[in-house]
Amino acid sequence: MQFKALEYLEAIYKYKNFTKAAEALFVSQPAISAAIRKLEAEFNVRLIIRTPKKVLFTPEGEAFIAKISPILEELRSIEADMLAKNHSQKRTLRLGLSPTAPPDIVHGIYQDFLPSLAENEEVFFDEGGAYYHLAKIASGEVDVAINVIPEDISKFPVASIPLFRQEICLLIREDSKLAEYDKIPIQLLSSTPITSLGASSYLPKRLEMEAAKRNIHLKVASKHLHQTSYIEEILLGGSSGIINVDSNHIPRALYAHKTLVTRPFQDPMFLDIGILYQKKGHLQPLTQRVLTFIQETAKLSIQADHNEDTPPK
Repeated sequence: MQFKALEYLEAIYKYKNFTKAAEALFVSQPAISAAIRKLEAEFNVRLIIRTPKKVLFTPEGEAFIAKISPILEELRSIEADMLAKNHSQKRTLRLGLSPTAPPDIVHGIYQDFLPSLAENEEVFFDEGGAYYHLAKIASGEVDVAINVIPEDISKFPVASIPLFRQEICLLIREDSKLAEYDKIPIQLLSSTPITSLGASSYLPKRLEMEAAKRNIHLKVASKHLHQTSYIEEILLGGSSGIINVDSNHIPRALYAHKTLVTRPFQDPMFLDIGILYQKKGHLQPLTQRVLTFIQETAKLSIQADHNEDTPPK
């Protein structure tokens, strides 16, 4: 019984599909199929049943996967501990960042955390929306992310640590008629062209939920996968968008776009911003270090903002 064959079986159970399991493990589908056939032959027990739509596990397969999953998790933990003791082993932290991640934390990562890395440590940044990072963390492609914590996060095998609250605001050009409002009535969105981020972002879903509560039909002009084209559409196309902002800082995504302004809604909408990471599994030391660093940086940022807002005696 080979460790790899057990990992293959676990991936098939997760994805219920040989092709997706092979892609997740970076191996060929024939290699996975051969390993599973060999495993079944070794025990003379059928573990899975292929159907045209998906893979089904037999009762024996279900019982087997329930027993080997915690064993595989423990073996991975042992492997990670041993690799951590090898100082020549290259360690990569895959860190997800939202385009609107709190600037204090992002600056701290660049100015303090990156310079503290050892020669064999590196950080790979992956920018995207909340649902994008949830999927990446669930599949093991991202270790930790700083992003919005969606209300439906329980659907994902991802844990979260709330850090801040940010307000959802309308994002418009400074010469827009809507810029004359101090606070935007959400009812105006029924007649205002809206540009939206795609399914990888939680923001459009949240706005749709709020609009549906008031029987407002949004007039969506375009949808964008990336923040860059999203902002360009607002700049050049004249439509409006939404963005989550920290009241004390300009969003990082808007640093280079001084002609864009934000306006809060009359009925305020807020989002929790925090850390997303895999709920189950062993966290490598580099991941644990960045989790601690982010939390400490957030505490210092909150304290600094509190001191600024507190008038001197």
